[in-house]
Amino acid sequence: MEQKIGVIGEWDSILGFRALGLSTMEVTDPEKAEDILKCWAEEDYAVIFVTEILAKKMGARLASWRQRYLPIVTVIPSARERSHLGRQELRTAIRKATGIDMIGQRDKAREEKLEE
Repeated sequence: MEQKIGVIGEWDSILGFRALGLSTMEVTDPEKAEDILKCWAEEDYAVIFVTEILAKKMGARLASWRQRYLPIVTVIPSARERSHLGRQELRTAIRKATGIDMIGQRDKAREEKLEE
């Protein structure tokens, strides 16, 4: 069985994921986002990324989705604003998957370069 991955949120944040072959859905309304989450869960999506801006709008609605085993629902940075929650979520996911803190290493390298 092929594992499906989807991304929902504002267009400028999800556009690049379409080029990678992931399912994308432009959504700004929290109710519509929840409908898409339900639909994709029924279609056996393994992972669903939600942009940080949309996640903030969804608030508590997203909490129950994030506690499920499948689909894995995680927040990713949005293109429109400096990320906090989404960046940390992505950092944690990469560290769990690879055992390496790639984002932390990149930040450390930037700091060292600025100090030179």
